[in-house]
Amino acid sequence: MAKLPEKIKFYSKNTCVTCKKAKAFLAQNKADFEEIDIVKNPPPKKLLEAVVDGGNVKASLNSRSSIYKSKKLGEKTPDKKTAIELMLKDPNLIKRPVIVNAKGKAQLGFEPSALKAFLKS
Repeated sequence: MAKLPEKIKFYSKNTCVTCKKAKAFLAQNKADFEEIDIVKNPPPKKLLEAVVDGGNVKASLNSRSSIYKSKKLGEKTPDKKTAIELMLKDPNLIKRPVIVNAKGKAQLGFEPSALKAFLKS
């Protein structure tokens, strides 16, 4: 894959195994990316509003986070607005990594074939 001309924003957490795998994948595919600590600098509300699917909010949530477990979000999934508010208060609730291309299109999580297609888009 050729090196991409635009810089990708890569929101991750340094202790996240999935983030490490995605970062290695980006490097292997020669993607130019800026790594951003998702806890210290979470994605802006506008980006979360664009990427969180109101019909499937659960897919945007990190089911391993303590807030997910303590609020039992697996049993009572919040609506999109509430989920985004919770994510902004505790960025650990956001499914990681969050990858944003120069066009502003974003993807949550890491699945190699989906990320490969995303890099080409």
